[in-house]
Amino acid sequence: MNQLFNPENRFWSFMNKITDVFFIGILWFLFSIPVITIGAATTSLYQFTLKQTDDEEGYVWKSFIKAFGRNFRQATALWLILLAVGGFLAADMWACMQITIPGPVRLLCFGVLLCLSLVYVLTAQYVFPILSRFYLPVKTILSHSFIMAMGNLYVSVTMLVIHLLFGVLAYHITVLFPVFMALSAFVNSYFFRNVFGRYQEEDGQDSGPAEE
Repeated sequence: MNQLFNPENRFWSFMNKITDVFFIGILWFLFSIPVITIGAATTSLYQFTLKQTDDEEGYVWKSFIKAFGRNFRQATALWLILLAVGGFLAADMWACMQITIPGPVRLLCFGVLLCLSLVYVLTAQYVFPILSRFYLPVKTILSHSFIMAMGNLYVSVTMLVIHLLFGVLAYHITVLFPVFMALSAFVNSYFFRNVFGRYQEEDGQDSGPAEE
């Protein structure tokens, strides 16, 4: 009975993590409101949730603000690149549906664009978690994101499904949108930790983990 109410047992440790996820989700939402800051806010979110998977998380507010300020420039550059590529793909798909071309050609073009869009989404999943974990140039982060996404396709698709499931919940329970997004990042952080760990073992060293 005493063990049940021990604040250090696994149950209470997990509940503390969920509570922290709730607050980090609120911070992520508030700092994402300007839109251009979504990249930095998402990087800060993942830095905290990834540390949670290692039981190294600190104070929510302090951890978030430090990560936000430190990664702002790179995160914003990456966010703008992702926006530009996503906009380009969306515009191409729209044009494919609007331009008068033979049906088979339209179907082929749409299929190619759909495949490229899937690769884009799977790759984008890794961008901010990698930035939150390692000190790397923007170009290297993008290339590593693609390599990890394609090299761990089953894991990448699983994480995308998790994002979509929490996205559906957020759509139907809008008031909890920030919490569901943070929970999605928290769950997927366990997958990211395993993927990152595997590549670090293969390299025999890391590229400098981001510290608090």
